Amino acid sequence: MKKKIVYSALLFITVAFVLVAYNSFNGNPVSGMLAKKALERYLADRYPDKELQIEEGVYNFKFAEYVFDVMEVGDQTRSYQFTLTGFFKPEVNIDGIHDANLDEQLMERLGGEASKELKAILEQKVSRLVGVDVYLEVLKDKLADDTKWSKGIKLDGPMQIELVLDAADSDQEDVYHAAKTVQHVLKDQGYDYGYVNINANDFDGEDTKDMESGYVKYAVSFEKDADIKLSDVETLNQ
Repeated sequence: MKKKIVYSALLFITVAFVLVAYNSFNGNPVSGMLAKKALERYLADRYPDKELQIEEGVYNFKFAEYVFDVMEVGDQTRSYQFTLTGFFKPEVNIDGIHDANLDEQLMERLGGEASKELKAILEQKVSRLVGVDVYLEVLKDKLADDTKWSKGIKLDGPMQIELVLDAADSDQEDVYHAAKTVQHVLKDQGYDYGYVNINANDFDGEDTKDMESGYVKYAVSFEKDADIKLSDVETLNQ
């Protein structure tokens, strides 16, 4: 009797392991159906004037997401890729129609102007600031090509800010205080943003410091109005 119970338990564990492994690499019909339904609702809400057809989705185990191609009815030459994450409450994290309509040239120029402005402001308050990189989104035909950057222009969502600090002679607490200072300055200056990511890099004697050089020693990210804690600062490459 004991052997039978042990055998049944081992069989159950083995089957459960196989199912979990299969789900990890292939997803499952239920989560796939939920993802497709979520995408249908998203498309109806976001693009009510378009007649769209969702192709069969595939599961990308590397990023734990479902990937769907969406076609415009009557124009089978164009397809847009959408991805959704979340098994029980899937959400769209890549919108191919939105991305296809971004004015990338204008975005790059305005992002560069915003980066330059923010660096001039932040380096007065934040020591060891190496670089600032701003990503923002502008849809085609929403702004004139000669539009100049200002924090009051209409963007398609809040901007994202990447900062690099020199980690020399700094510790976790220094990076924490830098993050709090950045948050305070952005609020005081009236900047709208989605999140800020700060990497404090060890440049290991490199003569040239830029956004790409050095390796990350500390990292912290925060959203607007978040309550930043010391524990939010990650220590890496130690």
